[in-house]
Amino acid sequence: MTTSTPPAPVTSPTAPVRPAATGPTGTTVEAASRPDRVALLALVAPLLLFAHGIADWVDGLGGTDVLGGPGGLDGLGPAGTRGPLAVATGALLVLASAGLAWLTTTLGARAEHLPVAVPTALLAAFGAGATGAVWVGGLTGFLPATVPTALADGGQVLTALALALVLATTWLEGRMPAGSLALAGVAAALLALPWGLEPLGALVLLIAFAPLTRPVGNSPRVA
Repeated sequence: MTTSTPPAPVTSPTAPVRPAATGPTGTTVEAASRPDRVALLALVAPLLLFAHGIADWVDGLGGTDVLGGPGGLDGLGPAGTRGPLAVATGALLVLASAGLAWLTTTLGARAEHLPVAVPTALLAAFGAGATGAVWVGGLTGFLPATVPTALADGGQVLTALALALVLATTWLEGRMPAGSLALAGVAAALLALPWGLEPLGALVLLIAFAPLTRPVGNSPRVA
C-alpha cells in the first residue's frame, strides 16, 4: 500500500513593510507635514487680542467703560448702550480668550514632568466661558447696566493665570527661553494697566510667543 503526501499549500508573497520616512530630526514626514496647533494658536490669539484693543480704542474714543469705568471689558456691556462696533469688539475679546484657553490646554498636554494639564485646562476653559457668558449676557440684556469688576474681569484673570502656569512649566522643562517668559509677564502687566495699552501688550505677547510658533521638531530645548 502506497501513501501519497498532500501538496504543500501555496502562499502568496507578501509585500515588504516599508518603514515610515523620517526627517532629519527623527520625526516622520507625515507628522511633520501636519500643522502645529500650538504654533497656530500662539500666532492667532495675540493678533485677536491686538484687534480687540484697536477696535476698543476706536469705539471708546473719549468715552468710559460701560462696565463701570476705565480698564474694564469694553464691548461686553448691556445691549442698549452699545453699537455694532462694540458688539464686534466684545466678540473679538471672546475669541481671543478662547484662543488663549485653547493654547493653554494644548501646551499643558505637552508637559512631561509636571501634572498641570488637567487643572490649567479646566481653569482656562472656565475663564473663557465666563468671558463669553458676560458677552452673551450683555447682548441679551440679562446683565445690569453696572457689572462688578470681579464678574467683568474675572474670566480673563482666570485664563491668564492658567496660561501663566503653563508657560512657567514650559520654561522649567526647557522648551521656552527665560526671556520669552519675562516678555509674557511684561505683556500681562501692559494688558492689566487701565491706560488703553492692550494693542502694545498684545504685540509684546506675540513676541513672547515666538518660540512657540516654531514646529515641534525645530524647537530646540533650552539648556
